[in-house]
Amino acid sequence: MAQNKRIFIIGAGRFGTHLATRLAAFDTEVIVADMNPERVQALAESGLESVELNAEDPEALKEAGVQEADAVVVGIGENMQGSILATLNLKELEIPYIVTRALDEKHAKVLEKLGANSVVLPARDMAYQLAETLRSHFLNDRIPIVGEYQVASVALGGKLSGISIEDAKLPEHYHVNILLLVRESPNGDEETPHTFKEPLPPMVMMEGDTLFVSGTREHINAFESACG
Repeated sequence: MAQNKRIFIIGAGRFGTHLATRLAAFDTEVIVADMNPERVQALAESGLESVELNAEDPEALKEAGVQEADAVVVGIGENMQGSILATLNLKELEIPYIVTRALDEKHAKVLEKLGANSVVLPARDMAYQLAETLRSHFLNDRIPIVGEYQVASVALGGKLSGISIEDAKLPEHYHVNILLLVRESPNGDEETPHTFKEPLPPMVMMEGDTLFVSGTREHINAFESACG
């Protein structure tokens, strides 16, 4: 059986506490550190392993066993200097994976330059996740227009991949019209994971594209089958 991972979290504010509670629910070994003794006590009373320390002190981190962790999350809230110094200390202690919470984009860039493996901006990341959830939900829906006519999203499989919109002649062969083409951004761009393209005739369709098309229910169903 694989050994449970050991995660060390610095900062017992709302972010760190929620993260620790969730990880513990997955049977992950979690240790939470904070300078505030009341927070440390509250965590201990809730059943989480906790320790009082100042993460700006590398010796305190070593004594707490941070070097035994598989990953360390710096969840310090408003103290930008504390976040930066904690990240620097962890890097110098050769922690294998460091995740640091940033307050803004400039702070995030500093943390990245210090060597944090992952930098999170909670408000931004939550908004992106919600956008993707909503996008995925509505991409799978059909919007009725009038009568049997609908607008629907269709995932493009391999059959039409490499064919231009003009050569595919979708209105002629499938009786549907392309309204919009959605494609994953190259290089896995996290800030803009998808691009939305006007379906010009020379554009070549690719497997993995999502097409928004209009047509009757029957014709859209047939087109979906053809795209598999």
